[in-house]
Amino acid sequence: GTQIELAPHSSLKVDGGQTHLALDGGAYFTVPHDPDRQLSIRAGSVEISDIGTVFDVQADADAVRVGVSSGQVRVSGARIARPLALDEGSTLTYDAKTGKAATGQVGTGEIGSWRSGRLTYDNAALALVAHDLERYAGARVAVPDNLGERRFSGTLAIGDGQAALIDLAQVMGLRLRRSGAGYRLEP
Repeated sequence: GTQIELAPHSSLKVDGGQTHLALDGGAYFTVPHDPDRQLSIRAGSVEISDIGTVFDVQADADAVRVGVSSGQVRVSGARIARPLALDEGSTLTYDAKTGKAATGQVGTGEIGSWRSGRLTYDNAALALVAHDLERYAGARVAVPDNLGERRFSGTLAIGDGQAALIDLAQVMGLRLRRSGAGYRLEP
């Protein structure tokens, strides 16, 4: 009864049984409540456990983001001191490079907004936004180290990934250049 919507250029693999999954990319999960059956999702270096929730996960080698639309999930990992419980409207951003996890709150309508053609950010690192847009542009987007931590707040329409990249560059006062088969954001 679990429903899963995969984001573009994402993969989900069964990992050791029907209730253990491994995610690379993004997915929106709708899991019916069943206390006798717990779904476990490995995303990057964290594990998300659930027995009945609606939630979104965006994961890659560098970061994992979780947002809960309804219900509750538990997030754990080797570098997370203790498992974290996320309730409706709660978010978690985990940085694999530093091992730091940050929680926050967001309107539940913003969770999984990629499914309706938009990405919404609140004070997100430019490197993270550019990485998300790679999925929709279908091309690598390079961000120089000196710009990677620059902050972005706003909503991008992702119907056309390349147009979203152009919009991001304009809003941030940056130049978007072709670089091989991909793009590069520059001052």
